[in-house]
Amino acid sequence: MRTSAIITTILVSISLSGCVASKIVTAPFKAAGTVVETAVDATTQTQSEKEEDVGRRVLAERKQQREVCLDRAETKVERKQCKRDYEDN
Repeated sequence: MRTSAIITTILVSISLSGCVASKIVTAPFKAAGTVVETAVDATTQTQSEKEEDVGRRVLAERKQQREVCLDRAETKVERKQCKRDYEDN
C-alpha cells in the first residue's frame, strides 16, 4: 500500500514536472518583458502628446505676453486693446 502511494506520487510529480517547470522557467522572462515594455512606454512620447505639449507652451507664452501688455498699458483704452489682441479664440 505504501509502495503504491510512493510510486503514484513519483509518477504524478514526473508527469506534471514538465508543465510546472516550463511555467516556472518562462515566468521570469515574461515578467521582464512586461517591465521593459512599460519602461519604454513611459519614456516615449506619441505625436499627439508632443503636439499637446507644444500647444500648452504656446498658450503659456501667449498668457505671459498678455500679462506684460496689460502691465505696460497706461490707459483704459490700451488695456482693452491688449485684451482684444490676446483674447482666447
